[in-house]
Amino acid sequence: MQDNNKWQNFLKELSNLLFFWFNSVIFFFVFRLVFIVFFHKKITTQFEFSEYFNVFLMGFRFDCTAIAYFLLLPTIALLSLSNFNHFKVIKSIRKIHQFLFVILSSIICVVTINYFKEYDDQFNNFMFLALYDDQKAVLQTILEYYHPFLNGFILILSILIGLFIFKKFENKTLIYSTLNSINFKFKKPIFIIVFLLLFVAGIRGSFSSIPVLRQYSGVSKDEFLNKTIINPYRSLKYAISDFNRVNLLNSKNPFLSEKEFNKLYPYSKVTDALHHKAKGAKIEKPKQIFLVVMESYDSWPLMDKYKDFHLADNLKDIASRGTHFYNFLPSGNTTIDSFGAIMTNVPNCGINLSHIGTVNEPFVTSIFSQFKKLGYQTNFYYGGYLSWENIGELSKYQGVDRIFSGVDGGGKTDTGGWGIEDEKLFNLVMKNTDKEKYTFNLILTTSYHAPYSVDLEAKGFPYKSTDDFPAGAKKYFDGSMNIKELGHLWYGDKAIGDFVKIAEKKYSNSIFCFTGDHFGRKFINSKPTLYEKSSVAFIMYGKNIPIQKNDNPGSHIDIMPTLFELIAPKDFEYYSFGKSMFDDKDFGLGYQKMISKKELNYFPTDKKPETFIMNASKKSFDKSMKKEHDRIMALAWYYTMKGNNLIKKK
Repeated sequence: MQDNNKWQNFLKELSNLLFFWFNSVIFFFVFRLVFIVFFHKKITTQFEFSEYFNVFLMGFRFDCTAIAYFLLLPTIALLSLSNFNHFKVIKSIRKIHQFLFVILSSIICVVTINYFKEYDDQFNNFMFLALYDDQKAVLQTILEYYHPFLNGFILILSILIGLFIFKKFENKTLIYSTLNSINFKFKKPIFIIVFLLLFVAGIRGSFSSIPVLRQYSGVSKDEFLNKTIINPYRSLKYAISDFNRVNLLNSKNPFLSEKEFNKLYPYSKVTDALHHKAKGAKIEKPKQIFLVVMESYDSWPLMDKYKDFHLADNLKDIASRGTHFYNFLPSGNTTIDSFGAIMTNVPNCGINLSHIGTVNEPFVTSIFSQFKKLGYQTNFYYGGYLSWENIGELSKYQGVDRIFSGVDGGGKTDTGGWGIEDEKLFNLVMKNTDKEKYTFNLILTTSYHAPYSVDLEAKGFPYKSTDDFPAGAKKYFDGSMNIKELGHLWYGDKAIGDFVKIAEKKYSNSIFCFTGDHFGRKFINSKPTLYEKSSVAFIMYGKNIPIQKNDNPGSHIDIMPTLFELIAPKDFEYYSFGKSMFDDKDFGLGYQKMISKKELNYFPTDKKPETFIMNASKKSFDKSMKKEHDRIMALAWYYTMKGNNLIKKK
């Protein structure tokens, strides 16, 4: 009798575990459905039932692996403690895990949707940058821009519904009655074996010998749908592993094997492979050089296709009077990654320099230290706070002479935010740039950034709503950006135009350079091309700068050598990963991307490669690009993580 009672209690608890699993599957099914509906404008393929079926089926496999971890301890408890009749303990363990599942899953799903809204992806290693951001500014951005009360309401509602469902069905007997009604020989051991087999298959997401892995998630022809497949928990796990893969000091080079690396770089020092001699100055040495790195400033507002928006009229005008390099990539997908590459001239290889910026010696390739060799005072102007990403100390370590931040310009925008408005930053530049001295000025703006706190009406933004757009602009717009975001893009351009008009009169012998730090992660519609969501511009303007649109490919690491080859005397020695943009170049290097005059290739580690064709050429996915990318990135990774010395220890 006692054994029979144990078995009945075992079946009841097994039924509750099965309901736990079933309810969790439904939870993630609803989440994925909401995810797709919420971002449905990003879908580029025509509706086909088989397409969505494959997406949800593969998503189900990833969901099972995440759910299995919540079932792990309850399953172990059931199998190990039921024989001792400790069903109260078993039940308590299961209820605790149900509670944890509802709370944690609700949180991670709400966060995932908000993260995707900003980064167009589920969790990736960008998320770790928030740990080093200005915490006060991050909090203010969340409060002002990411609808915390709405998200909080959705989160609480999801938790309450989830807990209610588990409580409501706690004592239901449908599954138990079904299991108990099944009778055959060796029923008990077979039930347990089948349950264990199903659990193992669930935690692996597969009945085959190969578990469900990230590389199998691309089952759809639609890029967005593929991004919805991986469960948020698995996405977080991959983000952590990707971050550790390239950021651990004792890790292996992720781009080349040791044998391949040693064959390509048979030097004693990294800088032996980076040594250059200038061919001789092509223009008179400018007194002032202003290199403006514009927050989130993409290249698409400068394209003729979108001219009717009039969001970049000032920069377009400057470009028409100087040199505009348009086949140009940022070094990273975040500000610190791109700024770090511009400052150090070391390509971003997935490592946040603010984490390890003082582990090794300062980079010999530093733009600050090398401009000082040319007789320039070096200045860094940042619209935010120097605590952000440790950017102040990092810049000092790389040799800058003077640093000015938002604190020096008033501390904040008129309505708060990440730092001062761009026009206040440029006023700070004007105030502290001595026209009698040779100065190199690196300027990093902040206004085109959430929470988008500039008073646009006061600045003269012409659009009150999207209804005010010219007809030529409306056909490209689908509401993916709001009027405030567009207005801040316009404002950044206005501040640049006003600055150049004043500065070129005050500093008659000067050069102005402009580039964006990264794709702004916002676009006027939900279907930007690979080029539109990858490229930034590089524009040079000033005395003796040629007037041309130049199709040479390049990236942020090519800015410094471009300037050196323009102004440095013959045989001036410098160190650089890049080359002058005025020289013939085959490729421009970005992180996981390469661009040529003909095509742009993207080769992420976790998704299938993409290609964008620049012109009528039929050529696609130049494999030599990936090889060249890994060759340069391997050296950049080594220099960043291991230092300059290439001699092996014996």
